[in-house]
Amino acid sequence: MRVAGKFLLASAALHILGAFLSGWSDVGIFLLFPALLYTAFYVGLRRGLGWVAWIALLCMLGGMGGTLLELLGVSSVPDWILWGILAADFGAAVFLVRAISAGRAS
Repeated sequence: MRVAGKFLLASAALHILGAFLSGWSDVGIFLLFPALLYTAFYVGLRRGLGWVAWIALLCMLGGMGGTLLELLGVSSVPDWILWGILAADFGAAVFLVRAISAGRAS
């Protein structure tokens, strides 16, 4: 679960950077919520809380969907940030699935 946590932290950092680079637009301000949430997930995963892995996985799947929708439209957040968020969320999801299927997150 530690690798998934690192992807979560990378995604959180990209969310914060996206908020800054958007000029603190409405979308940019919204990005601060997932950044805080993903950081909390990281802490929970570090403590070995299996239920956090399940919730984080659901949030990664939803986050990837939201990021794809943001990429389809005109956004104040640079596309390269959105692609980075998408990649980090995907990486976190892959390692969360691995941890859950291996029984480390039960």
